[in-house]
Amino acid sequence: MRLSWHGVTILSLAAMSGGLAHASIITGLPACTTQYQLNCAQATAGGDTLLSYTPGHAIGVYGVLGGGQTVFLNSDGSSTVDAGIQALVGQADAVVAKYAPYDPLPSCGGTTVSYCLAPNPGGDAVVTNSTTASDINVYTPVSQRVDQYSTTVTAMLNGSQTVFQQTFAAASSDPTVLAAIALADSILAGDSASYGSPTVVTNPAILQGTQTVNVQTGPPVADGNTSTSTVDTFGPAVIYVLDNQNAVFTVLSGQLDVNVNTAIEYDVPFNAVTTSTYLTTASVSIAGTTTVSAAPEPGGVALLLVGLMTAIGFRRRQFMRL
Repeated sequence: MRLSWHGVTILSLAAMSGGLAHASIITGLPACTTQYQLNCAQATAGGDTLLSYTPGHAIGVYGVLGGGQTVFLNSDGSSTVDAGIQALVGQADAVVAKYAPYDPLPSCGGTTVSYCLAPNPGGDAVVTNSTTASDINVYTPVSQRVDQYSTTVTAMLNGSQTVFQQTFAAASSDPTVLAAIALADSILAGDSASYGSPTVVTNPAILQGTQTVNVQTGPPVADGNTSTSTVDTFGPAVIYVLDNQNAVFTVLSGQLDVNVNTAIEYDVPFNAVTTSTYLTTASVSIAGTTTVSAAPEPGGVALLLVGLMTAIGFRRRQFMRL
């Protein structure tokens, strides 16, 4: 965490003075050598955080903007190694960062209710008001289906030779699959094979998985439900009042503040979209055959005739001897 005053980090032993820090605290401070060190300054960017300690009392943590406006003040523990003090330092840093873009903060009044300084009327006790918002997510179930496909095209020649095979992430009716079928047909035709229409076998779709994603469908809308609570704060301290607790209010030393907060409930519409993904597999088979001729070769016919003539001549010689 960086604690800064006009670009320097400050942890000071100066006593709390009426609940407000003053720029003179940083005069002559040496550079910090460790985090959460008292009585030092360290260069950084942003606003200021000061740790003030009076012996025998708790350490006060201040958050001060560059223009000198105190936007955070709380106290806890008696040592900078206390977890409570270090948590307060982190809170002070966050508050300074929140209000720094609006430095110097204007005085609250008229329609100015955010990022402003609320005036303190003085007195032993004061009542302030604030609002906070709480979001209630409202989910509407929505279901949708996503279909995926895997189709394998295979062309076989004479029942045993695969001349084409390819798998596509598409349905059997997809143009890419139809183009593959035409290519397989042309390969079979190039082999002088005869083939018929492809055989298509489509398997039932199988669920691969589901996923639910919440999608906000509109802005938060006040649903009419509110609740109130009160918080008592003794000064010196800084609290946050008015709409969304964005205005800064300083509780003076010895003063009691009773803050009445109204919590406003907002419904935030969401669609709980459940997507189910299915996979359909299919196979497309094309069978091609080549025709084998049953007629004998010309050389075989000649040999057959020679053999026949030899047999006839042999029979004739036997008959003439008789």
